[in-house]
Amino acid sequence: MLKKFALWFIFFGLSLLVESFGWAEQGKAFLYIELGSIGLIIVVLVLICLFGGTGALEKLGLPFILVIIYAIGVVIALFATWGATKLFDVDFFVAYQIMCFGQCLCGSSSKKDD
Repeated sequence: MLKKFALWFIFFGLSLLVESFGWAEQGKAFLYIELGSIGLIIVVLVLICLFGGTGALEKLGLPFILVIIYAIGVVIALFATWGATKLFDVDFFVAYQIMCFGQCLCGSSSKKDD
């Protein structure tokens, strides 16, 4: 759980930095930074599967289905954020940051810390 918080704060800090340079609004920058990093990780893992075979991820300790489930989780978070903006009068980008912060609170059922 601490790793999730740390990563969220890194993305949040980077989005504030992007806003201070005037490149994008803070909320948009957060969305683009997070989705870009997630997309990059998924692309790298898929390339590992393509060139190393499906057993390459298992050697790294990641089953391929975990990559697919993680991608589906991102899509569900985006859909839930869109639904929240339709139910409540909230900006999409603010709602996405809140959803991502809330996901940091949801941990696995294992006892060890992330």
